[in-house]
Amino acid sequence: MNAWACGHNATMRTQGTAQMTQKRNEDRLLKMAAKIKETYQPAEIAQLVRLIEPTPTTGEMSAEDFERLLQELDATSTRRGYSEKSIEAARLVLVMGASVAEAAAETSQTRQSVSQLMTRIRRRIEALPKGWVKVDQWLPADVAKQVEKIAQELKAMPKGKAASFTITFQE
Repeated sequence: MNAWACGHNATMRTQGTAQMTQKRNEDRLLKMAAKIKETYQPAEIAQLVRLIEPTPTTGEMSAEDFERLLQELDATSTRRGYSEKSIEAARLVLVMGASVAEAAAETSQTRQSVSQLMTRIRRRIEALPKGWVKVDQWLPADVAKQVEKIAQELKAMPKGKAASFTITFQE
């Protein structure tokens, strides 16, 4: 057998192995997708996709920060929630770094409606206290009342003023 035939056979074996590996990966992904579909609700799947999608460095926030923002906006909203199209448009602008016009075209909305959406979201972001985080925990009722009172006092307190608080817990 000449050198060309040996090299050609090795190339064919390598291509065959790569195709088998690709087929196994596709099968594994299809099984994983089926498991996800039977385990999670469509909104949870959409959230998962948003979290694992590759993101450029041109965005204003990470996918994780965007999900936390959505949870905070939902928790503090007195209006109806954002539509899937609105969430997608906001994600495109804030996470992916798209312009308002690009997000509007991608989500089949008008540039004006996406611009208004982003204005509303940015106002709500600015209204959130800087450096604060939302805590969602199960607490005994008496402790929860004390924590709520402390939160209200902190919100009313001028910035930079020192304070200390005591929480009393009785079993």
